[in-house]
Amino acid sequence: MRPAKKSRPASLPPAKANSFLSWQILLWLVVAVNSLFFLPPCLDRSLAPRFFFLSFVLLAGMVLLWNDLREKADWRLHGLDLFLLAWYGMNLVSIGWAFSWSEAVFYTQKVLLLFLVYWLVRQALVRDEVASCRTLRQATTLLTFAVCGILLAQLAVGVMQHGLDNQKLYNLDWFLFGNKSLTAEFLFFLLIFNVLFFPRANPGEEGTTGRLLATSVSWLPVSLLLALMILLQTRTVYLTLFAAAMVYFPVRAWIEPGFAVILKKRILPAGLVAFGLLIGFLALKGTGNSLTERLNPLTYLESATANERRFVWYKTDLLNADHFWLGVGNGSWKFWFPSKNIQGAYRLQEKNVVFTRAHNDYLEVRAEMGTVGVVMFCVLFGAAFLAAFLKIRSGTTEQRVRHDLLVSATGLLGYCIIQYFDFPRERIEMQAVLAVLFAFIAFYSRDIWARWPGVFIGKLQSVFPGLAVAGLLVNLAIGWYRIQGEIHNVRMVKELAKRNYPGVLNETRAARNRFYEYDDVALPLFWYEGIAFYQMNQPGKSVDAFQQAYRLNPWSFQVINNYASALVKAGRHRDAIPLYEKAVEINPRYEDGKFNLAYTWHQAGDTTRALGWLNRIDTIPNPGTDEERRNNASIRQRREEFRKVIESQ
Repeated sequence: MRPAKKSRPASLPPAKANSFLSWQILLWLVVAVNSLFFLPPCLDRSLAPRFFFLSFVLLAGMVLLWNDLREKADWRLHGLDLFLLAWYGMNLVSIGWAFSWSEAVFYTQKVLLLFLVYWLVRQALVRDEVASCRTLRQATTLLTFAVCGILLAQLAVGVMQHGLDNQKLYNLDWFLFGNKSLTAEFLFFLLIFNVLFFPRANPGEEGTTGRLLATSVSWLPVSLLLALMILLQTRTVYLTLFAAAMVYFPVRAWIEPGFAVILKKRILPAGLVAFGLLIGFLALKGTGNSLTERLNPLTYLESATANERRFVWYKTDLLNADHFWLGVGNGSWKFWFPSKNIQGAYRLQEKNVVFTRAHNDYLEVRAEMGTVGVVMFCVLFGAAFLAAFLKIRSGTTEQRVRHDLLVSATGLLGYCIIQYFDFPRERIEMQAVLAVLFAFIAFYSRDIWARWPGVFIGKLQSVFPGLAVAGLLVNLAIGWYRIQGEIHNVRMVKELAKRNYPGVLNETRAARNRFYEYDDVALPLFWYEGIAFYQMNQPGKSVDAFQQAYRLNPWSFQVINNYASALVKAGRHRDAIPLYEKAVEINPRYEDGKFNLAYTWHQAGDTTRALGWLNRIDTIPNPGTDEERRNNASIRQRREEFRKVIESQ
C-alpha cells in the first residue's frame, strides 16, 4: 500500500523572532503610526498625508520583505483576494469615464492601499500568527491610549467652553480623523481591535496574577472607548454598538457554553438595568439638553441631518437613473450632484454649504461606478461574511478561532452600518481598519477558501510585487503633489483674506498641479486665479481663468456666477446671461445670481426683464437667527434701491 499523503499544514511554522522583526515593524506602522500621522500645514491635515505615509510604509515593506515574500508567502490568490483585486480593477477602469482624472486616480489608488494592507497582514499571519497578534495587540493598546488621551483633552476644552452641546462639539477641530462622526466611528473600530486582540491565558494560567493584570489593563481602554463614544453623541455609532452587541453576545454564547452562563447571570441583568435607565432618561427628553436629544432615536427623523440626507440620497437617485450601469466615474459624484439642482436643501442654498461626499458609501459607489460597481462592492462584503459564517458554524473549528472570526465579522458588520450613514471609504485609516478585518477573516477561514476556485501565481513571484511597487510609486507621486498643493492652498486663502491678489496668484499657481486641481469643496484652483485677476481689474485674464474653472466644474453655481460676472466686466453682457440663468437654475435660492441677472439685463437695455428678475429676489423664510434677519434686511434694501435706479431711468 502507498503511504497516505500528509496534509499540507494550514500555515507555516512560526518564524524566528529576528526574521519576523521587519513584519512587526510593518504592522506597527500600518495600524498605529499611520492612524496618528498628520501634517499641520495641509488643508486636510490627515487625508493626503496618510495616503503618502501609508504608501511609503508599504513600499518600504515590499522592498525589505521581497526575498521573504518570494520564499514563504502564500502565492495562491483565493476568493477574497480576487474579489478585492476585481474591485480595484473596476476602480481603475472607471477612471476612463470619470469627470476629473486627478480626483479619480486619487480615489482609485486608495483601493490599492486597501488591498496591499490586507494582503500583507494576511501574509504576516501566515508567517507567524502568534507574533502578529501580539504585535497588533501592542499597537492597538498604544493607539487606543494615544487617541483617548488626545480626545479627552479636546473634549475637556470643548466642554469648559460650551458644555456638551452637540453642534459646538461638531465644530471643534477634530484633526485626527476629519470630523466628530468619523472620530467616534474610529473609536468603535479600536473597540473591536481591543476585543479581537484581548490577551488570552495559556492553558493552566487562568488564575495567575499576570493574567488578572492583563485583563484589567485590557478593560481600561475598552471602558475609555465606550465612554468617549457616548460623549461624542454620534447616532451612527450608537446604532452600530447596539447592532454589534446584538450579534456578538448571542453568537458567543452559542459557540462558548461557559460564556452563556456569564451572559445570563451578569451581562443580561446589567443590560436590562442600563436599558431601563436609558428609557427613563429619554422619557425626560429635556428641551435644550443636547445629550438627551442626541440619545433619543425618535428625534432623528425630525432632525435637519435626516432631512438633508434624504434630500441628497433622492437627488443622487435621480443622477443614478441617467448613469445606470457604469455611473459617472470614480471621484465624480461631487461634480455631478448639483446638476440635478439643489432646490430644497436649506444648508446648500442658504448657508452656501458644499457637499463633496454622499454620506453613504453604497449610494456613492452606485453613483460613481453604476450598478456593476455597487454589485461588486456588496459581493466583496458578502463573501467575507459567508466565509466567516461557514467557519464559525463548523464543528471542527477550535473555540478561539471561532471567537476571533466572530469579532472580525462583528467589526465588518459595524463597518457596513457606518458606511450607510457616513463615508469611511474616503479615509485612509478606515481603509487600513477594513483591510485588517478582511485579513483576519481570510486567514481564519482559509480552509473554506481552499475549497473554492483560486489562482496560483507562484510563477509570477517577481511580477506581482513589482506591480505593487510600481503602484505605490505612483501613490507617492500623487501624495507628494497633493500635499504640496494643499500647503500652497492654505497660504493662498491667507493671501486672499489679506486681499493680496498678486500673492493669491502666486500661491494658486504653486498649488495647482496634475494631481491637485480642486480645493476641499470641489472649487477649481483656477477659480481663485480668476478672482485675483478680477480684483486686479484685468477682465480678459479673469475670463480665461474662470473659463478654465468652469471647464473643471460646470455645475458649481459659484464658479458659473463669477465666470458670468467676469464676462460682464469685459463688456460681454449677452454671453453672461445664460450663465447667470444656469447658476440660478442650479440654486433657485441664489439671490446674488438674481441681482446679477437684473443688473445685466438693465445694462443690456431690457428694463422689463431686469424688473422681472428683481421681483423674483426673495428673502430667507422664517429667519431663525439675527444673522438671517440682517441678511433679509440687506436684501430688501438692495432690491428697493436698485428698483428705484431702474425705474428712474
